[in-house]
Amino acid sequence: MLKNILIYLLIFAAAFAFSVFYYAWFSWFLLIVIICIPLVSLAISLPFMIYAAVKGISCFCDETAENFGSVNIGIKTKNGKRLFCPFLKVKFKTSNSFAGKSKSALLKYGGVINKPVVIRSDTLAQHCGLVNIKANYGRVYDFTGIFFLPIRLKFSGSTVIMPIPEAPYLQPDSQSTVILGYKPKSGGGFSDYYELRPYQSGDSLKNIHWKLSSKYDDLIVKEPSEAIYKRLIIKPEITDNPEINDFILARFIYVCSCLIKNEAVFYAFNSRSGAAVKIENESDVRRFLVFLYSKSGAKQEICLDNAAVYNILPDSEEVSEL
Repeated sequence: MLKNILIYLLIFAAAFAFSVFYYAWFSWFLLIVIICIPLVSLAISLPFMIYAAVKGISCFCDETAENFGSVNIGIKTKNGKRLFCPFLKVKFKTSNSFAGKSKSALLKYGGVINKPVVIRSDTLAQHCGLVNIKANYGRVYDFTGIFFLPIRLKFSGSTVIMPIPEAPYLQPDSQSTVILGYKPKSGGGFSDYYELRPYQSGDSLKNIHWKLSSKYDDLIVKEPSEAIYKRLIIKPEITDNPEINDFILARFIYVCSCLIKNEAVFYAFNSRSGAAVKIENESDVRRFLVFLYSKSGAKQEICLDNAAVYNILPDSEEVSEL
């Protein structure tokens, strides 16, 4: 470290001046000791430095964190055993493109690593988004902090910042996903709903309703059907303002949780990328947020006919029928 080098040079200059103006064995002995300190430190520290640099250290980060919470970034030993480092420094580069934020985080540690060493950052969770965290290299120093060996880390991870649920002004009606009708089930198979029709060539004998067929003296087939739902689409209107987006997503996740609890059938729609995700559980909500944060995700074509769109705006909610 530059500060340690400057301090050492000042001490060396002072000892050299002292030996010049005070010509005695003690002054020369002090000068030799000061010259030897970095070399002795390097000789003692070098085995630990080499071991740590070659196969000792790996990085990690949280997979998920809450908005306004904290993100944990840290290091640990690869083999789970104790590792002694005289002094270690790792610089992490972080970015949240959804919130338009980026910063660096510096981890410093000296001593025995027998459990994960963590730094907690509140600023990384200040806004919702996908925080990408990278660390390519670190440095392990000797006891004096003058000599170092680089550590190749090649770490790349990400933390999903989840919004904290907040009730909206207008709650969508989960009953808006009513069944409009039925259609033949693609591929056949088991279904709770059936349509009765005359037998046609190629129909499976398993689907014949033998009791009705004997009654009407004609073959009647039970054709598996599936329900046609009136679709409910949740559409958060994302802006370029991180603070407003936090508020929008807080209401979005609250609405999703309520609809999931009521077993409603609905979709989340990202108007920026045109990606739609069918939401059935909390994992689907998280997956949609990752798509939203990273501005990616495979498009899923959804029929907007007979759909109710629940728009979450910066200061209100609106429901429109399509």
